[in-house]
Amino acid sequence: MLTVGLIGAGAMARVHAERVDAIDGVEITAVASPNTAASFADAHVPGAAVYSDVESLCEDRSVDVIDVCTPTHMHRDIVEVAAAAGCHVLCEKPIARTVAGAEAIAEAVADANVVFMVGHAIRFFPEYVEAKRLVDEGAIGEPGVVRARRSVSFGGERGWQGDERKSGGVLLDLAVHDLDYLRWVVGDVERVFTRISKWGDDGENHASTTTLRFENGAVGHVESTWMRLPTLPFTAAFELAGDEGLVEYDTGEVEPVAIRDADRVHVPTDPVGHDVPLARDGYRTQLDHFFDCVRGDEDPLVTVDDAIEALRLSLAAIESAETGLPVAVEEVGQ
Repeated sequence: MLTVGLIGAGAMARVHAERVDAIDGVEITAVASPNTAASFADAHVPGAAVYSDVESLCEDRSVDVIDVCTPTHMHRDIVEVAAAAGCHVLCEKPIARTVAGAEAIAEAVADANVVFMVGHAIRFFPEYVEAKRLVDEGAIGEPGVVRARRSVSFGGERGWQGDERKSGGVLLDLAVHDLDYLRWVVGDVERVFTRISKWGDDGENHASTTTLRFENGAVGHVESTWMRLPTLPFTAAFELAGDEGLVEYDTGEVEPVAIRDADRVHVPTDPVGHDVPLARDGYRTQLDHFFDCVRGDEDPLVTVDDAIEALRLSLAAIESAETGLPVAVEEVGQ
């Protein structure tokens, strides 16, 4: 039995708790969060011990894995404590808020010789996995132009995500998904150029477009939007074009399950929602993979270097948006 200490009590902690509950041979035995660990455990992990911080959890309780589902700016401190305690670590994306923080994490997990992986979850969603397989097999020839789009809506306050010093805004918290994916499919990126618009109260709505120049000459486009508009559905799409073909996907054009009753037609698409009707979605597959890595059966699909490069891409996009100039990715954090 693998035992897990879950750090965090927000939306992603709930997603992980629900999926771990369905995995044989794995159990969340402890939850840590500054103020809401007890109420979270009561609702999602009944019987788990509760703590106010990761230090107390690691001092008091022996767990095999620390699952970090906290705000981005907290990742470094938590991972360093977990690694020092000899725990394997799964950390939500992005790896850290800064390159220095990410490099400190890399050093900590290497020194402790623990399994570490960052949760770049869309690498595990079936549509993205299949498209990657097709490109690797040469189905579209040499990739030339690739595009990805992602948008989310929200009601209420953004909390820590609304503080760009903590979250990095839409270009780090959201765009990092597609930046990582396109790099995984096509290869390293030479430079980026970004434009972003912000509007509403305190600039809470963000819409961005990032152009990527890959080292192999391919061009990429990433569109990322978050808006205070609860009726706006979650959307995600990609288009991978090569000299011999095209593969594309768009949640707006796919209805795998439509639930119809007297009042409405509901098509669940948000992977963080409660009602996506899949026994093994991308988050579940990611967790299965990570626990297999802890058991020694697989190597992490997302390496530390992958996670750091995804962070560099987002930070390059942020710098480009601020300066109005193209930014060389390799110079970020130097």
